[in-house]
Amino acid sequence: MDKQKNYFLQIVPDVIALFVLVLLLVGIVLCLDAPVKPYSHTVTDVAGQWQTEDGRICALNNLPKGDLVLTHAISGVDGSDQRLCLKSVDTLFTVSADGVVIYSYMPEQPKFLGRSYGMDMHMIPLPPGTTELTISVHPLFPGTPANFKDAAVEDAGMYMGDMYKKALPDYSVCLLMFMFGLIMLFMGITAKNLKSSDNLNFFALGTFAILVGLWSLNETYLLQVFTQFPALIKFMNYMCLIFIAYPPVSFTASATNHRDTVLLKILRWLIVGNFVLTLVLNAAGICDIYYLLPVSQAIIAVAVCMTVYLLTHAIREKTINKHLARTLVIGMGAAVVGVVIDLIRYINNKNGMLGTSAFTRLGVLLFLLVVGIYLIRERNRLTMEHDRAEFMEKMAYTDGLTELKNRIAFNEKENEIRSRAVSCMIVQFDINLLKKVNDVYGHAEGDRHIIAAAHILRDSFAQIGICYRTGGDEFIVVAEHGSEAETERALAEMQKMVDAYNENEHPPVPLQIAYGYAVYDPPDALTEAEHLADQRMYDCKKKMKSAGCDVS
Repeated sequence: MDKQKNYFLQIVPDVIALFVLVLLLVGIVLCLDAPVKPYSHTVTDVAGQWQTEDGRICALNNLPKGDLVLTHAISGVDGSDQRLCLKSVDTLFTVSADGVVIYSYMPEQPKFLGRSYGMDMHMIPLPPGTTELTISVHPLFPGTPANFKDAAVEDAGMYMGDMYKKALPDYSVCLLMFMFGLIMLFMGITAKNLKSSDNLNFFALGTFAILVGLWSLNETYLLQVFTQFPALIKFMNYMCLIFIAYPPVSFTASATNHRDTVLLKILRWLIVGNFVLTLVLNAAGICDIYYLLPVSQAIIAVAVCMTVYLLTHAIREKTINKHLARTLVIGMGAAVVGVVIDLIRYINNKNGMLGTSAFTRLGVLLFLLVVGIYLIRERNRLTMEHDRAEFMEKMAYTDGLTELKNRIAFNEKENEIRSRAVSCMIVQFDINLLKKVNDVYGHAEGDRHIIAAAHILRDSFAQIGICYRTGGDEFIVVAEHGSEAETERALAEMQKMVDAYNENEHPPVPLQIAYGYAVYDPPDALTEAEHLADQRMYDCKKKMKSAGCDVS
């Protein structure tokens, strides 16, 4: 049963991970390659050609700094389903249609969340026949431009559908990271009792995956739409960014056998200090979380340097497994390549279907998968070694015939009792007439006799102690949880079971078990209690013989 359980724990997470990966990849392919169904749908792109009060022409996604009043001429809106759809980032604004205010976005939010609301999406109904749109914008933070994205006049449902389709690749990567993180946490729970598993820091890797997944979801707008509370999503995003620096360094410290490195302590103090400072200054209105973001970014940079130092130092000092070191280098390389690609895309202003940090997420995902696969294989190897060690230990300490603990196990128990200096009851047993059974009826019948006695002793004393087979026909029970009265009750139960066995099984020689017990009470010598119990057992044999029983 234990082997089946261990096998289950080994393969189920692997199967889940593979299933989720295949499912998401298939979903992405189907959604991205699905044929476009024809529908009557008018889209008016209003991202560009906005005119300022002084006559300048600019685009909504590239506005000058400060407050602005922008106008844009459009063809007459021909239906009630036409809306001005756009996304905003930390910008307050009002929208007018032909000089009439139709929408005002001035969100109020709890003080502890700060002034920034992050990112939000708007679908503003337009009156039929609208010919001119006016937007009055006010950036939340001085010295910054207003920020809008993907502005268009179209059907709201179609806009949402396009947004979800565009966000699907990023969303799938985020979901895969989150699922991967949960699997790693499960791995950590099942591997925590394995020996030599100190470098398998599943918890750090799982926490990192979940934090990156949650942080990445912000760019998809899905959480903002689902919760209708963009400020809370922004706050969660910043909190993830604060703590995201610690798990990679913790994982690398474990992998390089430097769990006690002072770098981790320094990083903990930096992160805790940043967290407390952010909460206090933001809630007090002294400094908004928006301005404190560079602090988190600086700590992340410090964490990257710590990670690289720990890894290179471990490789140089040969304190890390070569295979694990190679795996980490490959995984980190994938993450770095993703960051470089996104940086190039940002400079060239080419985002396409993917968000501004899409390749960074893909690089981090590859890092997680590469390292995760290594950890899963290593966990499985350690599990097999653990099972093998348990089996060998069981073989060394278990009597092969009766499956009770053997003489070696009893000797270790004696040492344990002496070292702990605990009181207990020592009960000695001997099977009568076993030599006669072997000589007359064969050793097979003798083994049957021994097994029956062993099972009876084990079951009758199960509540108060452990039974050991210390010789051919000799057994000892160490009862740490039994008084003299409880020992007598167990002996009475033993005799009932012996009588039932003789009556039901009809052995050629009835089973007889002689016994004797003594109390071990420190600081007395344990051997004295054992000798006393042994002497009382022989006294029991004499009584049985005088009662007419053949015990020779």
